Amino acid sequence: LSRALRHIEDNNNVTRGTDDSQLRSVNTNSGEQRTEQHDVQLTRETTLAILYTYPLNVTVEYPETIENGSVGHLFTMDPRNWTSPILDVVYSRGKPAGQTIKGQEVFTKILRDSGGEPLPCVRTHTTCHGSKVCPYTDMDLLSQPHTSASRADVKERLQNDRDYRLQSTSPSKDVFMRTVSYVAAVQRLGCRRPLTEETFLLASEEEARDARELYLDQIRRGYRMPEGVCEGRLVFGFSDSDERPYVCDSTIGNGAYDVNYIEAVITGDIEEASRIEQSAEDLGYGPLVECTTVSNPSSQRAYCTVSHRDSQGALVQPLLENLPCSSRFVVYEPLEEDRATCPYVLIVTRGPHSHPVPLPTKTPLHIRTTLMDLFKQLSDDLADLTPRRFIRHPILRAFLSKRFPTISSPTLADWHAYIKQARDELYPWGTGWRGVVNLKAHQDSRIPKENHYIRRILAIDMDPLDNTDADDDEALPKPKDNILRIIICMTPEASRRLLSSGRYLQSDIGFKRIVGFKEFEVAGMERDANTSIVYVRIFLNQMTAAAHQRVFEEIEAIVFEDTGKRLQWHHIHASTVNDGLDSMILSWVADQHRGQAKGLGLHLKNIASKLPPKRDLYEPDRLVQDLGPYEHLHRNFRVCTVHYFRLVQLCGTTEQVRWLMRGLVCMEHPDWEGSLQTICSLGGKAAKDWVQNKVSSGFVFEGICWQKSFIPRAIWEAGESNSNLIESVHRDANREGVHCTLLGGLLKGQQFDAMKMKTLAAYESWGITPTYKSAHISENAVSNLKRRDYQTHRRLVAEDAKIEAWNFKFNASVENYIKAQRATLAKRQQLAGEDNAQRRQKLEDDLEKKIRSENRLKDMVEKVYSGRAALGNTGTGKVMLLEAV
Repeated sequence: LSRALRHIEDNNNVTRGTDDSQLRSVNTNSGEQRTEQHDVQLTRETTLAILYTYPLNVTVEYPETIENGSVGHLFTMDPRNWTSPILDVVYSRGKPAGQTIKGQEVFTKILRDSGGEPLPCVRTHTTCHGSKVCPYTDMDLLSQPHTSASRADVKERLQNDRDYRLQSTSPSKDVFMRTVSYVAAVQRLGCRRPLTEETFLLASEEEARDARELYLDQIRRGYRMPEGVCEGRLVFGFSDSDERPYVCDSTIGNGAYDVNYIEAVITGDIEEASRIEQSAEDLGYGPLVECTTVSNPSSQRAYCTVSHRDSQGALVQPLLENLPCSSRFVVYEPLEEDRATCPYVLIVTRGPHSHPVPLPTKTPLHIRTTLMDLFKQLSDDLADLTPRRFIRHPILRAFLSKRFPTISSPTLADWHAYIKQARDELYPWGTGWRGVVNLKAHQDSRIPKENHYIRRILAIDMDPLDNTDADDDEALPKPKDNILRIIICMTPEASRRLLSSGRYLQSDIGFKRIVGFKEFEVAGMERDANTSIVYVRIFLNQMTAAAHQRVFEEIEAIVFEDTGKRLQWHHIHASTVNDGLDSMILSWVADQHRGQAKGLGLHLKNIASKLPPKRDLYEPDRLVQDLGPYEHLHRNFRVCTVHYFRLVQLCGTTEQVRWLMRGLVCMEHPDWEGSLQTICSLGGKAAKDWVQNKVSSGFVFEGICWQKSFIPRAIWEAGESNSNLIESVHRDANREGVHCTLLGGLLKGQQFDAMKMKTLAAYESWGITPTYKSAHISENAVSNLKRRDYQTHRRLVAEDAKIEAWNFKFNASVENYIKAQRATLAKRQQLAGEDNAQRRQKLEDDLEKKIRSENRLKDMVEKVYSGRAALGNTGTGKVMLLEAV
């Protein structure tokens, strides 16, 4: 938030001072006016080559210095709110450092009282701490000295680094970098499975483990791994059942990673790993490429997130090294009692900086003070405050409105949403459909086109679009007025990003956010920033294929309107399979909603029909124009495997059949048709209906198995197999509120999308991330492994609980059976010793009951024991299954 406030101030050129007409005025790197004088004497021994004087409330992040000599920066201060401007300097400072002690203050010829007499000053000196850099970077290049800097320099460096990274964009790079990150995460975290037996290590292995633990202690900043986890070496292999590759006991198949590289690294095949890495280096990426990682010394990051090969040939994420600097900062401040007569602070800089220009990650002091004042006004709300709640708090919104009255805020309108009088005044047309129509009219007439968000409002008679095709069996009931209503929200910036970086897209439909409407989102990953982004947000009251087709057509038109270019679809517009891999839409991931999928297919068919006759890339004997809607989907559409597995779990059949269903998610299947026949024969009616449903959809099976689709293998492997990204976007949007009115939900979505765009702009311009993480893909891999291990641990613990419950149940059934046997035996003995016919008859009846009870309990034991097989090879191994005696 503090960065956002600073960004607002910069964009609005908030002026905090006036010019001195007697001296030459120049702009500081903070956008303010400053004056300068030359050859100004500071003390008897020191003369300042240049003295810059700044007006009140100026923030200087990169104070200028010179190679030989000193530069002074004289800041005008407010005696009632005295905060040293050195705290706003971005350069990290520290030892060698020192300060004059009380009674030994120094005097300068610049800091004087109103009568011109020098005043005693506290002198503080610090030394620049340089930068932290990866040891596998060009140290000579990064050590080039600089004496002045600005945010423009930072922006230029970050843009150059970004352009360098994006030079080699391709699906093969995406797969390889994801693989390298996975290997680094596995090596860093280890097996992490529950410890079932003591681990014995060779002396060399123990030495390597100690070195690894020392390294991990440094990068974790004191965090220790949990106790009771496996400490053995990593094992790579192939499962016996389906020959899928695995590391330890986690499968890594389905094309998400380069299995050959993982096998080479983990098994120690340096020659094969080097061959793969050399091929990657030739294409401009991989562990052998020169690194560009630079970090501020104050950053929490202790290691380079990019993997490299060290001198011993090991694949490592090295610790960052300090790039030293000898530039010095000297601060002169008058004593507290003299500040009213001399309201100035002097900062003197000496010597050039021998490191890259640091990122402007430090929050200016006046913004921090403002935030603290706002926090104190929250009263009881402060106890449960989170950043998200603070951003939406009325106190902050009122402050922003007062401080920056010229900024149009999309959320100003719903400050008083719960007060009817204010709502009626602000929304005379209501908060439903008419309210949105009125809001768009207001937007189009008063807001610059570059800031437009509501792009289309469509009300279409349903009759021309009526579609009774069975593919629309998931459509909602028609509205009472028989009108299809569509609202499409998309900024011009989102259009440009969709065109430039929308390679792997995902879409999904939200059901909870808007009352009476569904929220359809199209999102993707800005892979360089490693951040999700919503390209377009649509509200509609029907989910038919025709409705989705119209939505996709309007999106295409909006992108063309904003950029002058049309979206390019790889299987339609590419001249070869390898053409357009860095500029076209390569794949689309969604759930199994038929209306959405068919709508996309109809849209793609319509695009192809407008092109000159063109041969299909994958079936050269056919024209692209001859492909049907589902055939287009077979060339770019994938089904979310998480959604697929969830529906498999809900299928009313046996677990054995469910495993066969899950096994259909693969790159290649050894016996597809045979597996379907087995599912139908073993699974009963539920399984047969399940198979028929997937076959009739026309796209599900092709969306989960690469072998059955026409998507190129490289694109399949580089894309995502799930729609977790779009689901996380839905979750973030739902945090802004659910069951909203149409207008309120739209405004909340607008605020969320605007914040996301500003977050991306802050990263691309200044290298500032929304969290303390570096936004590198390797951190995703670590988080994914931790999440998977946590889920595995929960599953194993739950399985242990099931084993314990089964052991208890089995033990109880055996004990009851043994008691019944003893009771039957006792009754037999009693009957054998009885001569009275009447009592003997009663004993025989009792014995018959005992035998029936014994047999019933025996059947119970056998029934309970039959469940033992399902629990075999489950759990942590700490809880053993009881054996039958």
